[in-house]
Amino acid sequence: MTSTTGWDDVQVGDSVQLSRNGRIEYTGQVDDRTADGDVVWIKTSLGRRRLFHAGDGYQLAGSNS
Repeated sequence: MTSTTGWDDVQVGDSVQLSRNGRIEYTGQVDDRTADGDVVWIKTSLGRRRLFHAGDGYQLAGSNS
């Protein structure tokens, strides 16, 4: 589940990982997202929440963890 224009294929509750330059930088669960998928909020297992924008250069993919 990756997208170059937006992350409209992920839903709240999905486990995901964000990578950049071939390195996984953040993993967690989609806590919220905008309707167009351009912005997602990811929550870690420790409860930390972070906003990511599709234009920031991250690849968003489903996580098997």
